[in-house]
Amino acid sequence: MNASTPESSAFDDESDTLLLRGIANGNRDSFRRLYERYSRHLYSAIFQVLNQAEDTEEVLQETLFALWRKAGLYEASRGRPVTWLTSLARNRAIDRLRANRRRHRLRSSLEESGETADPQKPHLDGRALAMRREQCETVWNAIIELTDIQRQAIEMAYFDGLSQDEIARRLGEPIGTVKARIRRGVGRLRRVILARN
Repeated sequence: MNASTPESSAFDDESDTLLLRGIANGNRDSFRRLYERYSRHLYSAIFQVLNQAEDTEEVLQETLFALWRKAGLYEASRGRPVTWLTSLARNRAIDRLRANRRRHRLRSSLEESGETADPQKPHLDGRALAMRREQCETVWNAIIELTDIQRQAIEMAYFDGLSQDEIARRLGEPIGTVKARIRRGVGRLRRVILARN
């Protein structure tokens, strides 16, 4: 992906604000349009922090997922949409950088104590990165096809790392209901992804 940053004049605050409102209301077309407009800019902002393509791709996907969930938090009185989006991306990148440093310190500590550290994930070449990006986009498009209650349960389980018991407590729902939502949501994801391939 080209990491070039759009010129400031390319930003349309009014249009961007409307797209963010659309995303906050669950409008998939608004999300796709904002993605097309800003994915390169966000990639560039993340890459400037991480300086590593594979992590940048992953953090970009995390940022887009956060955008879908948090678009309603944007307030025009607190700054331009592009500033808010860039901040969202940079904060995710900084979180990843800190996590990488913690892993590195842990690995070094384990090596010094004679224990075997987990191997690093293998490096991906350009073709593998392109395939991974395509897979991420397919999964993302499938996620936004879920019902709100299915998406909420899956987000909490797979993105927030909560157990089914924790999800049930947070939602005030029986554990059986939560399990059924996750099961149906995963089934629907599988069907949508298979239909797109």
